[in-house]
Amino acid sequence: MWRNLLAEPGIARGLILSSPKHLRVDEWAIWTPAMLSQARQNPPFPIENPSLGAGRAPLLMSVPVAYYTTFFRPQLWGFFVFDFEHGFSFYWCTKVFGLLLAVAWALRQIGVRSYLLAIFGAIWVLFSSYVQWWFSSPGMLPEMITTWAICLGCAVCFFKDRHHGKLGLALAGFIFCGTNFVLCLYPPYQIPLTLLMLAILAGVWLEKCDKEDSKSTIRALLLIGTGLLAIAIMLIPYWIDVRGTLETVAHTVYPGQRRSAGGDLSLFKLFAGVLGFFESEQTVPAVYDNICEASNFYPLWPAVVLATLFARFRNRTRISPLLATLSIFLICFGLYCVMPLPAWLLRATLLDLATERRALLALGLANIFLCCFFLDRYRAAFLSKTTAGICGAVLWLGVVFLLLRGRTTNAVYFSDPWHWIQPLAISAAILLLFFWEALRFRWLPTVLGALLIFSNAAINPVMSGLGPLLGSNAFKEIDRIRAQDPDGKWIIYHTRYFAQLVKATGAPVFNGTMIVPDLALLHQLDSGANESTYNRYANIGCEVPRKSHEVSASLVYPDFYILFLPPDLPVLANAGYRYMLFPKEWTDGALYGFTLIEKITPGDLWIYRHD
Repeated sequence: MWRNLLAEPGIARGLILSSPKHLRVDEWAIWTPAMLSQARQNPPFPIENPSLGAGRAPLLMSVPVAYYTTFFRPQLWGFFVFDFEHGFSFYWCTKVFGLLLAVAWALRQIGVRSYLLAIFGAIWVLFSSYVQWWFSSPGMLPEMITTWAICLGCAVCFFKDRHHGKLGLALAGFIFCGTNFVLCLYPPYQIPLTLLMLAILAGVWLEKCDKEDSKSTIRALLLIGTGLLAIAIMLIPYWIDVRGTLETVAHTVYPGQRRSAGGDLSLFKLFAGVLGFFESEQTVPAVYDNICEASNFYPLWPAVVLATLFARFRNRTRISPLLATLSIFLICFGLYCVMPLPAWLLRATLLDLATERRALLALGLANIFLCCFFLDRYRAAFLSKTTAGICGAVLWLGVVFLLLRGRTTNAVYFSDPWHWIQPLAISAAILLLFFWEALRFRWLPTVLGALLIFSNAAINPVMSGLGPLLGSNAFKEIDRIRAQDPDGKWIIYHTRYFAQLVKATGAPVFNGTMIVPDLALLHQLDSGANESTYNRYANIGCEVPRKSHEVSASLVYPDFYILFLPPDLPVLANAGYRYMLFPKEWTDGALYGFTLIEKITPGDLWIYRHD
């Protein structure tokens, strides 16, 4: 993407597989420049970096920080051992392979006996549309899933194992990964995932309570309590250091004051995972802003619930407690997503701090764990051919109904026959394999896994190094100016992307993506009339006012606003902002007291300095 933005000639250097996706801006334009900014500070990896946000913003982010909490975040260790590009590669590899191993191990721990099904479940998680499109984002999604899965597996060990050595290792793993999980600091994901973990542990305990004595339960609860207490103690210095920054975030309009009441999703959005194969940035249903928001998990759980109920009431087959708790979780969270719930219930479960859209992650994982456990436990045929055919037909007609409902608000999208044929054909194949009991155990994981890999494996490109960014002429020239004047601060006009480019050099930058608003400086620029606009986590674009010399702000999205900022304000000059970058010639620069010092090509970037 940087090669395209900077109009660099030739093919992207280092590109191995697939192609960059513009909508993955969280990765290429926010997180990668933020990591580079941390590495290029003096000294490197500070706990305060004003270019990323006010206060101690780096401690709230998934970026390398020279601080004790990094010990609990092995994904970041490579930055302190290798050069930056190899450290970056290590970071990505831990996200990919750590997620695969952790999810497969957690599935084995909860009772999935088949190694192949555990591997299938891990592949389903990794190559789901949702995980791939949100792979590198402020929510630190892969790290969060990985640490959650390890904590879940360790907690299950507390109920199952009696060997003191294994229990000690499980407790250490629970504390280590639990600390990492907490440090992800994204409640909209963490709260639903925690509730899912409780549902799974309740199911595991119910499965074991007939076989184990009460001492095993007491031991497990004591170990979980000990682990949670140890995590809290480990993080006391962290909370002390970051408390002021967290208070600022808590009082922001977004996300601090955001609250959920439930019911924000339609049935179409809840089950839109049926469309989650062979997606692209260009074809998105109109109810979504982009393909990232449209991503989801393929919802196979209604088939599992329906088959389990038939087995129970027709054949008197015992329902596994774990299947029951996972099914209850999926139904309850599905209701939370599509209908408002009482405020007291949302406060009690902390779901008022989550969002329905982010709850799809926990729903997706519960869906995958439920299906893998069902496939492992229900291998023998228990439905008649007639019943299986009826169940499959009813669910397939449910997909037809879902698409018909979606068409009312997405007429253009569904005017393409492919957007009917593809989901209906794939759903027919999946449901056929699910209810054809002789083929289900072997062929359903094979076909669904292959579909997920072929559909989504190319969403995130594979690169060797960061050549398109670090090797660009624009980066080198801006870095040269920064090296000559490291204290000089920058403001970038007309585009927020180039603000991130300048940040990547280590230069201090006013705008771009700011995790925590610098209210002290913003209050000096503005009397307070625009505080509701700028008091937020935001991507900040700057423009030169045309009709006045006043500072004003315009909110575009909840996380994006434009600040109309006169470049010659004394407040800015006194704060050290003397470099202005424009993506075209600034003909009025001299009127504001600025002189052109560099024109960068390719890229057509114009850099001005205050006289």
